[in-house]
Amino acid sequence: MFEQDYIMRQIKEITAVIAKVLFGAKNVESSFYMLEEAERQKAFTLIEKMRSGQIKEAVDDVNRLADSNTKENLMIGLEFYSRLSNMEDGFFAEKGYSLVKARKAFEEFAEKYGLQQMTNLYFGDGNDDE
Repeated sequence: MFEQDYIMRQIKEITAVIAKVLFGAKNVESSFYMLEEAERQKAFTLIEKMRSGQIKEAVDDVNRLADSNTKENLMIGLEFYSRLSNMEDGFFAEKGYSLVKARKAFEEFAEKYGLQQMTNLYFGDGNDDE
């Protein structure tokens, strides 16, 4: 549990650093709050869709947002994938999805922004079973 908490803190800190660089903001704890209200609402809607079990649909929506390659959509996606990567294994099984699929989806998302190296941070080293 301690290791997972540490990893989640690292993800949040790195995401906040990226947001600070992109938006030029100071003293912000969460990248989520750097977004305008409309973008926060998009992120919230996608996270709620994921939590309700529509993971594939939410992932598809995030990846469509990334096609426009804006810094706001990057932050929406990072917030979404941060929350998705924090879900328990049972959640994925219950919803008919897998951590392996989530990892692959994040790789595709991150590639659009040149951030593929962040995949291991968010989803581990990829040695999980399907």
